[in-house]
Amino acid sequence: KKQNCSQKYIREELLAEQISSLIQKVSLPSAWTKKMINKLDKEKEENVQAEMTFAQNLKSQIAEHEETLDKLLDLQLSGTISTEEYAAKKQKILNQKIEISEKLKDFERKGNRWLELCKNFILTANQAQIAALRGNFSEKKNFLKRIGSNPLLRERLVFVEYKNPWKLLENSSAEARGEAPSEAGNRNFTNWLSVLNKIRTFFKENPDADF
Repeated sequence: KKQNCSQKYIREELLAEQISSLIQKVSLPSAWTKKMINKLDKEKEENVQAEMTFAQNLKSQIAEHEETLDKLLDLQLSGTISTEEYAAKKQKILNQKIEISEKLKDFERKGNRWLELCKNFILTANQAQIAALRGNFSEKKNFLKRIGSNPLLRERLVFVEYKNPWKLLENSSAEARGEAPSEAGNRNFTNWLSVLNKIRTFFKENPDADF
C-alpha cells in the first residue's frame, strides 16, 4: 500500500542534496589537497635525518647504560663494592635505562605517524568532495556517519554535529570550492596553509586519533 505523504517524510533526492551540502562543508578541494600533500612530503624529507639522529642517540644511551651495568656487576663479583652498594647503583641505572627505552618506544610508535595521519585525513577530506558531488545516496549517508555524530532530521532539515578532526574543516575551505586556488593568490595561499596548520596541530597532539 502506498504511503501517504506527511510532514515527517522527505524525498530521497532532497535528503541527498542536504547531506551533500553537509559533507561539502568539511571537504577539501583537489587543488588544496595537492598543495597540502606536497608540503607534508617536503616536511617528512626534512625530518628524516633529524629523527634518525635522535633515535640513534637514544639507542647509544641505552647501550652505555647496559655497559655500565656489566661493569658494575664485575665490581660486585670482585668484591670491590658491597652487595648493598651494587643493588643501589644498579637500580638507579636501571631506572635511567627504562626511562630512555620508554622514550625510544614512544618515539618509534609516534615518529612520523602524525604526518601519515595528516596525509590520510587530507586525502579522505578530498574524497568527501567527490562523495558529495558524485556519490549515490548510500555513499553520502555512509560518509555523513563518518564525519558527524547525532544526525537529526527536524522539520525536513538534516542536522549533524561534526566530529574531530572534521570539525576543523567546517566551512574552512568554502572559498576554494568554486574555483581552483590561484598559484599567485597570496590570500588563497594563507587560507590553505592556515587549514593545514590546524590539521597538523591536531594530529601532533592526537597521534592515535581515528577518523
